[in-house]
Amino acid sequence: MENFKEIALAEYNSDTKTVRRAGTNGKPFWNINSSQFMFVPQFQFPNIPGAKSYIYTATDSNGNTHKFEDNSPIAALTPIWGDIAVGYVTLEVAAVHKRGGEPILAGTRTFYKSAPFPGRNNLPVRARSYKESALMALHYIFKDPSTNCWLTDNAPDPEYYHNVFPSKMISSIIGAMVYLAKLEPNMKDEALQLAKNAADYLLSITYTEGSPLKGLPPTYTMKGLDRDAIFKISRANIHVYDSRKDTCMMIYPAMVGSAYIKLADATGNEKYLTATKEIAEYYAANVLPCGSWYLLVNEPTGTPTSENICVNFSILNFLNEYYNHTGDERFAVLEKNYYEYIEKTCLDQYNWEGQFEDTRLAGNYDNLTHFNANNMINYITEHFVDDQNKISEAETLMRFVEDQFVVWGEHASWNPFLNSGDYWYSPAALEQYAWYVPIDGSTGAVMKAFVNLYKATKNPLLLEKACALGDSITRLQNADSGVYPTHWMTRDCMTNLQNFWINCHIGTAFSMLTLAEAIGEI
Repeated sequence: MENFKEIALAEYNSDTKTVRRAGTNGKPFWNINSSQFMFVPQFQFPNIPGAKSYIYTATDSNGNTHKFEDNSPIAALTPIWGDIAVGYVTLEVAAVHKRGGEPILAGTRTFYKSAPFPGRNNLPVRARSYKESALMALHYIFKDPSTNCWLTDNAPDPEYYHNVFPSKMISSIIGAMVYLAKLEPNMKDEALQLAKNAADYLLSITYTEGSPLKGLPPTYTMKGLDRDAIFKISRANIHVYDSRKDTCMMIYPAMVGSAYIKLADATGNEKYLTATKEIAEYYAANVLPCGSWYLLVNEPTGTPTSENICVNFSILNFLNEYYNHTGDERFAVLEKNYYEYIEKTCLDQYNWEGQFEDTRLAGNYDNLTHFNANNMINYITEHFVDDQNKISEAETLMRFVEDQFVVWGEHASWNPFLNSGDYWYSPAALEQYAWYVPIDGSTGAVMKAFVNLYKATKNPLLLEKACALGDSITRLQNADSGVYPTHWMTRDCMTNLQNFWINCHIGTAFSMLTLAEAIGEI
């Protein structure tokens, strides 16, 4: 039996098995706003005129100091990384001048050294099989009052606060119900009716003739919702709605289009394909010369409200699905050009910008997230599995995801979202720098990327890490209801749901099915 703990530790201390190196061949320093590291880091400090070398001094959480000397101010911490204790680290870099004298301080950096992967056999066991967990979760979706009211009332739950984001919520529900209809023939009629009712509501609020966004579902709405009730529960949602109610975030119509395709295939109803076509044609007519689209567009005018450009894979996946469904070559070209844009912007520059409907817009390297990185891994392992260079890039990218967004042990106590007395569970994945907290959907998404990369490389350590995250998901799942709590931030989060996102729950269920299939449970 392989000792995965030791194999992982060797990688974390390696100068080659690490995250993308910066400072050479035009590669930027992506980690300027990063606060924690698992693999050997490398930082940008200034060149000091007249310096002949630089002394690196790291003081770890035990008060021990670790030193080495290098002729560059941007050297990796490889010589001392394995000796530095897990916890907070203060690094000082000082220049040794050619003329002698006291070293000149070039800069300091404080960060958290995260605990390495401990090996699955050193973690608590899973609560149930991954397949059983996923099936419980899918059944919960149908029973959840905020979802089931689509069937009972033919309308959104007026008090479910995340219904202010209809495209995101409803597209995930449609996909879940279509899958459940296939999975449980005795539930097929009700599941598909629920999906159709939810889709028809989206069609009823879709922009119509006279709008520059004709055919697109809105990102934000209050139609059919109780503003006062939502405000009492989530002021943040109301504030986001008020600030962006006249805008459309262009990553979300694609999610709806993908859901409509699934629903049309399941029901044979052409109106969903007609709606899909309108969404697809908008993307075709409004693509930018770079191959992407403006992220936020004003609905009354059709003009962008920021300079941010889409890098989200929801559009790429939709273009691929629409091309496969129609054979229209225009969309194969759009997919190719958009992928190349993401490759140049994100993969080449490592600017994995977080793009969320409820989060402020970010500048370069300001709010990194794992989601687009995960999806790049998934896309490469599906479309370029025979291209070893791309697979190698995906392996490096997987280390970036683990380095920045996976917690195997304790969470950094300086995290601004960690309040005194809170209990944050791990192993887990954090969502984005702007919401650096353990999330079920993040944990599931990272787990899925580990699985897909394992299938492409057959590296058993990747599957071991995926299973460790899957085990954690089963332990956090409510054993009675089957719900996955969104935020793993309180000891009672399994029974006391706070800020529950149904789309995260659904995404986690599908990720668990991917893991179940990989180990032969399906």
